[in-house]
Amino acid sequence: MTVKTIKNVCKFCEQEKKLIKAHIIPKKFYLGIKKDKCLCINSKTGEYIIQQQGGYDSNILCGDCDNHILGEFDKEGYRILLGDFSKYKYIQLHPQYRIYQLDNTEFDYGKLRKFFISILWRASISKLEEWSNINLGGYEKKAFEILKGKRKYDELFKILIYKNCFTEDINQEVLIAKGKTKTYKKYLIQMAGYRIEIIVDSTRLTNKYKHQYEKYFLNPTYAHIIETPEVSQRINKEYNARMFELYKEGFEPPKPPGV
Repeated sequence: MTVKTIKNVCKFCEQEKKLIKAHIIPKKFYLGIKKDKCLCINSKTGEYIIQQQGGYDSNILCGDCDNHILGEFDKEGYRILLGDFSKYKYIQLHPQYRIYQLDNTEFDYGKLRKFFISILWRASISKLEEWSNINLGGYEKKAFEILKGKRKYDELFKILIYKNCFTEDINQEVLIAKGKTKTYKKYLIQMAGYRIEIIVDSTRLTNKYKHQYEKYFLNPTYAHIIETPEVSQRINKEYNARMFELYKEGFEPPKPPGV
């Protein structure tokens, strides 16, 4: 009798290859790592998870695709988000907040957009329980086509980049979650002191929302990084609520290195 073996097929190149431990969110964005452990939030239950080496899936990507193709998008994410902010100009000044603006000579729009989309796509294709609430449905194929360079879908996956004003333990949080909206589909990626909002289909946005935020969406001409106490306070409130529940159970999460 012939024994049927299960093939390991990379989800990106769609070839049978040896698969690796591929991070959903790149490891450099896990600021809470301590002794190879970090603090993640389950996208479905909202519970905290202590994970070794950050959240990864061993069943989605081969080394070539993870390191040499998607890895190129990750590098642009590192360069922009973890780089020296003093070199970026800001266009709106206020005692409590600012909006940084990068022009198209300072960032690679295609790579940066694909960086954020790739995180969402990896979480969507993963079968791990902690990412089970992230399901792009019919948009998963469109995200894949964008990452492969087959289509652009300019009206899809509109991205807002928020930077946390506070430098507290909150910056160790890592999560991908559904946003709460009535008329359109939105996902949140929180990592390394950033909150990334990704609107899946911008054609479903209300005119009021478009008028307020459209000029700040990541686009081929400008990248805006918004540092505002309004969003930071919202993040802080959510964080404190989750930490309160943890502390009631007697749990103390690991502390991040200096952030």
